[in-house]
Amino acid sequence: MAVLLKQRHIAYRCPDCGSAIVGLVGRFALSANMIRLKCSCGSDHSLDTTLSSGEKLRLSVPCLFCKQNHSYVVSESLFFDKDKFLLNCPYAGMDIAFIGDEEAVNNEIERTGEELSALLKNLEAEELADIQPQEMSDEEILPDPAVYDTLRFIVKDLEEEGKVSCPCGEGPYDLRFTAEGMQVWCENCGASHDFPVSSPTIAEEYLSLDEIKLK
Repeated sequence: MAVLLKQRHIAYRCPDCGSAIVGLVGRFALSANMIRLKCSCGSDHSLDTTLSSGEKLRLSVPCLFCKQNHSYVVSESLFFDKDKFLLNCPYAGMDIAFIGDEEAVNNEIERTGEELSALLKNLEAEELADIQPQEMSDEEILPDPAVYDTLRFIVKDLEEEGKVSCPCGEGPYDLRFTAEGMQVWCENCGASHDFPVSSPTIAEEYLSLDEIKLK
């Protein structure tokens, strides 16, 4: 009997022209190579997906708002089995990549397109470049991306196993930077848990966590 190879649609918006770029990621193709998506406008930015160790996927996603790539690590099961999975900019708090079945991804493209139009209008910006950083170094806009990368992996891995809890018990859960480090919070009830991290080494100390309780 033939085995159905799971495929996921993945999409992002080009930081240069704002167009939605959509592609397919399959387990078989990914095991053989890195999968790269680029916009036809000629942009230098690309979304790269590669297999990492321990059945994990590493994604490098162009950010519409920071105009550079953010890195994420997710498990294969989360990537291929969840109906919809979103990746957001840790600084702007906006979704920048959409993973899931075709309908879910198309819905997210439409939703974020409307949100982007509203944002430009509210900021009285004439074009996308008006809300993006100009001539800023990686250190200026991403002081320590490895910290976010590590903690997001921890939180999403525990969430997938049902080991992240909050008063409402619903989630979804996300991360954001704070003055002390990083915070995981529930988008539904607002409960949160703080991680006082200042370096990747400290962030890696949380890899042994077996649950997170938000208050």
